Amino acid sequence: MTGPHDTIRRRARDCGVVVFDLDGVIREFGPATTEAVAADLGLTADDFLALAFAPDLIEPVVTGQRTFAGWCGLIRDALVARDIPPAAAEEAVTRWVADRGVPVAETVELMRELEEDGAAVFVFTNGTDNIPAELRQIGLDHLVDVVLNSAVLGHRKPHHEAYARAHAALESHLGRAVRPDEVLFTDDRPDNIDGAIRFGWQAVHFDAGVRTDV
Repeated sequence: MTGPHDTIRRRARDCGVVVFDLDGVIREFGPATTEAVAADLGLTADDFLALAFAPDLIEPVVTGQRTFAGWCGLIRDALVARDIPPAAAEEAVTRWVADRGVPVAETVELMRELEEDGAAVFVFTNGTDNIPAELRQIGLDHLVDVVLNSAVLGHRKPHHEAYARAHAALESHLGRAVRPDEVLFTDDRPDNIDGAIRFGWQAVHFDAGVRTDV
């Protein structure tokens, strides 16, 4: 029986480039901070997250049209619009964004192992302009230079253009042409996996809770 790390390790033997998603794969967020912040506002965690990640708020952030700081301001405004006092909204957002998650130790170790075996390792995230600072904050400074970030690329997964621009960026980084089928990609979202496969990358669904025989 194998889990995603074992599957990636095995599949990577035939690939020169391995690309990891960030959230849910390299780092994870526990529910405690969001639950506590939401409870202090009289909201559920689901209510708070639905407000913060409303498409009209988050989409421009992950495509580079709005800054992380601007997004935080809009979350505060949305909370105030729900009759939450401005000072409480400000404090809540500050507390929430202070938690930038923790590394997934097994994934970080796998990435190091793959690099030692000669693979080129990248991170591909639907991220914000704050990603470099967040990686430094949680001790993943060494990944900053290999991040393929939708906020920089201008398109997000699972759109085809996001993979095309990510592929061009990794080729530029490596200074050589790379066939799409030389790239192995892993992500915890099935739609992002499907987008990668349509582009021509190999892909492994990263489901940490499922162990399979493949």
